[in-house]
Amino acid sequence: MAEQQDSSADGVREAEKGLPYKWLALIAVAIGTYMGTMDASIVNISFPTLSKTFGVDASVVLWVSVAYLLASTGLMLTLGRLGDLIGRKKVYILGFVIFTLGMGLCSLAQNIGQLIGFRVVQAIGSAMLIAVGNAIVIDAFPGRERGKALGIMGGVVSAGFITGPLIGGVLLDAFDWRSIFYIRLPVGVIGIIMAWLILRGESRARTRVSFDLRGAVTLFGGLTTLLLLVNQGGKVGWTSPYILILGAATVTLLALFVVAERKAIQPVVDLALFRSRLFAAANASLLLIFVATAAYSFLMPFYLIQGLGYSSSRAGLLMITVALTTIVVAPLSGWLSDKIGSRILCSLGMAVVCLALFLLSGLSIHSTTTEVIPWLIIFGLGSGLFQAPNSSAIMGSVPRDKLGTGAAMIATGRQVGMSIGIAVAGAIFTSRQAFHMARLAHEQLSPAALRSEALVAGFQDALLVSVLICSIGIITSLVRGRYHPMG
Repeated sequence: MAEQQDSSADGVREAEKGLPYKWLALIAVAIGTYMGTMDASIVNISFPTLSKTFGVDASVVLWVSVAYLLASTGLMLTLGRLGDLIGRKKVYILGFVIFTLGMGLCSLAQNIGQLIGFRVVQAIGSAMLIAVGNAIVIDAFPGRERGKALGIMGGVVSAGFITGPLIGGVLLDAFDWRSIFYIRLPVGVIGIIMAWLILRGESRARTRVSFDLRGAVTLFGGLTTLLLLVNQGGKVGWTSPYILILGAATVTLLALFVVAERKAIQPVVDLALFRSRLFAAANASLLLIFVATAAYSFLMPFYLIQGLGYSSSRAGLLMITVALTTIVVAPLSGWLSDKIGSRILCSLGMAVVCLALFLLSGLSIHSTTTEVIPWLIIFGLGSGLFQAPNSSAIMGSVPRDKLGTGAAMIATGRQVGMSIGIAVAGAIFTSRQAFHMARLAHEQLSPAALRSEALVAGFQDALLVSVLICSIGIITSLVRGRYHPMG
């Protein structure tokens, strides 16, 4: 309570001086968050160019993104906790420096191995930025404006994912693949300077910091083997020895992580946080919605390009509809969650996403653009209703000295959920497409028409499974309990 009173007093003094620190802090963090989320998508569009330039096939080039995903997701929670222990400003600025250095190194890579290695450097910096970014923003805003702030940050995340492929495409057309890295270097330098000048350091009690090395190592290992498992399972077979070994390693490492956290003095993840029904339910809902919506993100391009015959640019413009809707809705839902809490908004958002997935599953090979767009808008509406209030619920249910852990939980849940969702959707899509190919084989269809019909039918089946997963998420969202503002 004393912390809240101090925060309120600071806010009054700032208002009197005309120094809106909370907005300056949000801008400084938004630059890093935007750079980090955009970086996750801007490189993907360069895969064909990289494959041709370095003379390697797509399976090798894919590791430019896979290595980035493994490093950033595996380290996120550890870095979030590190920010709580030694200071979030330190972790944020150091992360921005490493991220910017990684961009510069990537632009100088001479072969695909170097590029993959430098992407890991970049991923470490990105993980530091994203792990503590939301925590810095929440610390700067009073509790009554938490949802509004996170709603704006949610819009920044969506903007990063939208503009990544667009900016990447423009740069590739105008320059070369190195430009997607070196042209962003000035923005990185500006972001570092702004963070250094604007962000405040946190005052900390002079207590001995005990870093949980065993927890950090077992968590990184467990998340890495889990992500490798879900990314490689569909390619090499879920019953192959390689996948079975990865599965056993994942279970063993995560079990060792839980044991380590129970014994640690200052654990990476305080398992006691999960005793809060709000924290546990909000994180479960977050994971489930990203597992469910990954099917849309992964399969919609296949449906639009290979099913309907759209060009890549036309398909990309159509899919932006979702993110644009989310950018508009997220700040509004965040503001509203400050008034009424997260339970109604998140459950409604999950239900709307569930409805959108069901409507999208009804699209056929004869659907038109005017039939697709309304369902995409509904999808974006549901996502916008869910994201900011749910993030606010997670951040509001953790003590102020563990805000970094809360922010990192959100980012980790998003990444793990998307990875699992893509693996599930890919497995269902592939198997059902083969099933429908066999089913339609006796009909008088040209080979092209047969492939399109089977592809669309597989797309429909995968989305129906996502509807089921999302339905479970509605339940986890409803059981989170009533609203309790952060004190």
